[in-house]
Parts: sequence; structure tokens; C-alpha cells
Amino acid sequence: MTTHNRRTALITGVSSGLGRMTADRLHSSGWDVLGTARSPIPDAAFDVVNVDVTSAEDVEMIGTTVMERWGRLDALINNAGIAMLGPVEELTPDEYRRNLDVNIVGAMALVRACLPALRAAEGAVIQISSVSAFTAFAMFSAYHASKWGLEGATEALRAELETQRVRVTLVEPASFRTEMATKAPMAVARTDEGRYGAAWRHLDEWLAWHHGLSADATACVDAIVAVASRPDAPFRVPVGEGATQALRAQAAAYQAAADRADAFLASLINS
Repeated sequence: MTTHNRRTALITGVSSGLGRMTADRLHSSGWDVLGTARSPIPDAAFDVVNVDVTSAEDVEMIGTTVMERWGRLDALINNAGIAMLGPVEELTPDEYRRNLDVNIVGAMALVRACLPALRAAEGAVIQISSVSAFTAFAMFSAYHASKWGLEGATEALRAELETQRVRVTLVEPASFRTEMATKAPMAVARTDEGRYGAAWRHLDEWLAWHHGLSADATACVDAIVAVASRPDAPFRVPVGEGATQALRAQAAAYQAAADRADAFLASLINS
């Protein structure tokens, strides 16, 4: 175990995108960074361990590695994720389950494995969620399910850890330009000329926009690094164009839904 005063971070999914950018930023800022990826990254300035977050053996190994290496963990940044795309009717149960396994089960398993080290450092769990956790669009049901589920699990986790001096935060990015759009797996049963053909074409156009024209990801990395560094970070950090507005709109929609439910239930009593 290394003894030093540098802050420590474990970041999942560092092969590209937000994970890689965040790892590079923290490393250059003096953090001791350990990244995870499913394949080697020969040009990384920080150490990388090959990990599949859906493998119980890999997750147990990385938790042990963190304790043996540092004996503490200042920040666990759960960034690894996938977006399985397609309509519910064309997604197989295994395809749906894969999205949930990576984005929810894997993330929470990493938290479980790292909690002893996080407690030792009074560290932070940072879950990279999405505005897709409180907005919904056709063709994204599996991804939405994974992010909404992650947020529910994380709210429960926060309640469980509130007396244990481990901070828990959700970072909820809007659309940022990363490789995720080009790597998103799609339903094998995709039918471009079927009843979902128009939806698939619209999705293709959106993915092309996301990959080439959406916002630079620097602002999101700034937010993730600030959350890791500052104990005053709020529980939810929506970041990116329209992110906070979308959260407010969803809150207003829930309020309106509650009002409609009250009126409907009252009508049952009065009928």
C-alpha cells in the first residue's frame, strides 16, 4: 500500500469520452488515478486495469486492488455505461438486461466493493447519470430505465451512507460530444422499413448530430472534477445546455400529474 498525501480516484470507463477526459484532468491536477477499461489503453498517463463492471470477479478484484494500493479512496467515479437503442418491440430481453447490468448493477457493485476504502478517506461516490434519468424519448427505453434506476438506487445509497461521512452525488449531463454516440449498441432486430423505420432514421440523424455538433465536453468534465474536489457539491448536478431547465420542467410535470391524480381520485369518491 502506498502512503502519500495525494488524493486518489477510481474512474470506470476511461477508454474514451468523459471517463478519459476526467482521468486525464485529475491526473494532471496531481491526483493518483486508477482507471478501468475493458481493453488496454497504451497511451494513458495514468494506470489502467482491465475490468468488466458486469463481472463479479473483476469488481471484487478492483475493490481489493484499491485497498492494497492506497488503503483509501477519495473518489469513485462510476462513468462506465452503454446506451442500448431501439424500440421496446425490437429489443430482446438480453439486450435490455445488458443495459441494466452495465449501468445499474455494475455501478452499484463497484460502490459496494469500494465502500471500505471510501469510508477510510471520507470520500465521494460520483455517479455519472444523465438528463435521460428524468426525460424520456422514443427508442431510448432501455437507457432511460438504466439511468432512472441508477438514480433511485443512488438516492437509497445516499440515505444509507448519510452518517458514514461518504458523499454521494449524481452528475446528470445533457448532450456532450463524445464517442458514445458512435459506440451505442442497437437492437439486432432493427427493421428500417418496418413500423419503426421513421424512428430509426430520426435516431440516426440525432446520433450524427450528437457525435459531430453537440457541445464540447469540457464543461461536463469541469463539473465532475469540481464535485470530486468540493465537499459542498449538491446531490444533483445537471450540467449542459438545457439540463437544469429540463429538471425544473420535470418537477413541474410531476406537480401537475399529482394535481390531476387528486382530481381523478376525488371524482371516484363523488361519483
